[in-house]
Amino acid sequence: MLLRVLHIGKSETRGHDFILNAKFAEIDAANYDGLLLPGGRVPEYLAHDPLVVALVIKFFSSGKALASICHRQLILAAAGVAKGRKCTAFPPVKPALVASGAHWVELDTMAAIVVDGNLIAAATYEGNPKFIQHFVKALGGNKDSNIEFLRSHLLIFKGIRTTPSRRLD
Repeated sequence: MLLRVLHIGKSETRGHDFILNAKFAEIDAANYDGLLLPGGRVPEYLAHDPLVVALVIKFFSSGKALASICHRQLILAAAGVAKGRKCTAFPPVKPALVASGAHWVELDTMAAIVVDGNLIAAATYEGNPKFIQHFVKALGGNKDSNIEFLRSHLLIFKGIRTTPSRRLD
C-alpha cells in the first residue's frame, strides 16, 4: 500500500510517497513505545474510524507517549483522551477539544507546545522542533538532543539516545 503525502500551505502540492507496512487493525500498542499523530487535514475522517480511535485509546491508557499536532487533536477529542488534560491545537479545533472536556490552552504563537503527562500537543508545524524534542524525551531520549529543522517540513535527528525495546527496521 502506498501513502501519498501532500505539502499543504497556500496550495496543495505533491509531497512524499511512503510504502505502508501495517494496517490500523494490525497494530498492537504493546509493541510500540509511543504514538505520533502528524499534522494534516485527514483527521476529520480518521476521527470517525473506530480502529484509529481504539488505537489512540490503547496508547493513551497504557501511559505511552502520545503526540499530536495541528488538526490531529480531533482524533484525541473523538477518543476522549483529552478530557481533563491541558491541550492546544490549530485554533479551529478548539471547539471539538473543549466539547470533549479538554482544558484549552490559549496560543501565544503558532509554535506553541503543551505537555500534560503523556500527552504532547502542538498547534502547527512551526513548533515541530520543540514538538519532536518533547516526544523524544517522552520516549526516554534526551530533550536536548540536537534536532535540525530544514525546509519547514524535514527534521534531522542527531545524538538521540533511547533504549528501544526492539529494532525498528
